[in-house]
Amino acid sequence: MSAIPARLAKPASRNRLRLLESQYPFMNADLERLIKLEQVDREIGRLSAEVAALPKRVAEIEHQLSDAKARVEQAKTAMKSQEHRRRGLESDIQSYQQKIGKFRDQSLDVKTNDQYKALMHEIEFAQAEVRKAEDKILEIMEGGELFDRQVKASEGELKTQSAQVEKEKEEARTLTAKDEARLKELQGERSGLRSGVNDDLLTLYDRR
Repeated sequence: MSAIPARLAKPASRNRLRLLESQYPFMNADLERLIKLEQVDREIGRLSAEVAALPKRVAEIEHQLSDAKARVEQAKTAMKSQEHRRRGLESDIQSYQQKIGKFRDQSLDVKTNDQYKALMHEIEFAQAEVRKAEDKILEIMEGGELFDRQVKASEGELKTQSAQVEKEKEEARTLTAKDEARLKELQGERSGLRSGVNDDLLTLYDRR
């Protein structure tokens, strides 16, 4: 008869196992079942841990995708903000040009040199504001090209990540289904092994 594997019992239980081995001639078969049961239990533990970890992995994948979506929205928001600013400047230019036309019309009817100079000063101020607004619009247009590239790059990255995320999620779902099916098989195998082991040995095994 083969010796009882030390890993199946605590040191305090080994003498009890030896005593049981000497008393029960059928113990060899029981020990073989216990060794197999231990292997099954370890595999059940591994698969259970893997199944439990998969939802966390899926959540991490979706979080990465959420970050990519946020970058796209940020780039689009920046573009909209710049476009709104550009339209405001264009409105300012139109307003200043109207003032310039009005001041020029008024300059034709002034009676004194001081009135004329005052209107010319207003015209020069308005023209300066128009130039400032046009310069800012030019800057916005140049920056808009950069934002446009950023949006396209972010959208391309999002598309790539979305495809990768769906692939990894499908792999996770497939692995989960496979692990759960295998766990069901192992649980049945475990029940069969336990039912075939002597109660005294099974109690020692469960206490290990």
